[in-house]
Amino acid sequence: MNERLRELREYLGLSQRAFGDQVDIGQSTIAMFEKAQRSLRDIHIKRICSEFNVNEKWLRNGEGSMFIEPSEPLEEIKEIIDTLDIEHLQKMKECLDMIIEYREHNGGIAVLYPETVSRPVFDLPAAAGTGQFLDSYGYTDMSFPADVVPPDSNFGVRIAGDSMEPEFSDGEIVFVKQQPTLNNGDIGIFVLNTDGYLKKFCLNENGYTLLSFNPKYEPIKITENDNIRIVGKVLGKYKF
Repeated sequence: MNERLRELREYLGLSQRAFGDQVDIGQSTIAMFEKAQRSLRDIHIKRICSEFNVNEKWLRNGEGSMFIEPSEPLEEIKEIIDTLDIEHLQKMKECLDMIIEYREHNGGIAVLYPETVSRPVFDLPAAAGTGQFLDSYGYTDMSFPADVVPPDSNFGVRIAGDSMEPEFSDGEIVFVKQQPTLNNGDIGIFVLNTDGYLKKFCLNENGYTLLSFNPKYEPIKITENDNIRIVGKVLGKYKF
């Protein structure tokens, strides 16, 4: 490696002092490296390769060319940009502006945040074993990772209790598509006599039944005296 270090320095046309100044290594140390009186440490190798665009494999083992082959990133970027419309370019600009602003205020470190979407989440829980009141306008707009929210969902409900375990656990948020009807076997949110439930909807010759997944809870049979409203179909869930 000592011979390749000298070869690199001479190819660049730099004295030992000038070479060392660019990588923050003293001239005497460069001289000892070239004479094999000292071994280059990984930190020295990384610094030299980074500063002079040197192929690390070449410097360590003599493999490949001395320098990293130049790429054409600007041409590749241009090809991508040419495929975008103004709306997408504007979003890219907003994202870059956000990154630049963040780096200016955080020591040059950029953090890319995942895409999120918002849904109103009802503050009052549903799906407790005995039911909870759901007919309320009280909700909070919450942001979620975009890849966990079903696109067709309209809102979320934070559930409580263990009546739907193991499929749904206490504290999870279920995403709901608001609709007045369900098919047999669908999981839905219901308001039964002013109490809210997360249950499986079952239809048979005897009428409607709301089923729990947890066997310790009895099925809820809907009678003609009950006031039931289907709030919507559960499409997914999320737990913080």
